[in-house]
Amino acid sequence: MTLKQLYGWLAPRFDRPDCVRLGSVDGSKPFFLGIFDDREETAGARARICLGGAECTHWDVLTARLLLRWGQNQPEAEAQAQKLWAMFYGQTGLTMDGTLVFWADPGPGPVPLGKGGDGVFEYLIRVQLYYGR
Repeated sequence: MTLKQLYGWLAPRFDRPDCVRLGSVDGSKPFFLGIFDDREETAGARARICLGGAECTHWDVLTARLLLRWGQNQPEAEAQAQKLWAMFYGQTGLTMDGTLVFWADPGPGPVPLGKGGDGVFEYLIRVQLYYGR
């Protein structure tokens, strides 16, 4: 599974699909969602291969960071972050561009990062997608 598949699933379901970008953040926009690889979170981990080799390995994990920048109204920004988090919470059996996602884990909730230099509120969500290979 790739970040592009996550983007393809997420962007059309997001309130403002034109604000979603893969691998970048536009700091000049007050409403923005960036999708990033979060491999550094698991950088020390080994490749996940089951006993019997790769042919016996039927699932893997994609970890991504979702960085939300959402205006200068804190309650509105927090509500949007919660809505984004809820898109993944408790989800099972999703299909993202032909890949079956068994389970989505968005963590305990959006992490408030405070305001950027331009006064825009920012939130981080780390999502893990357990998918079939």
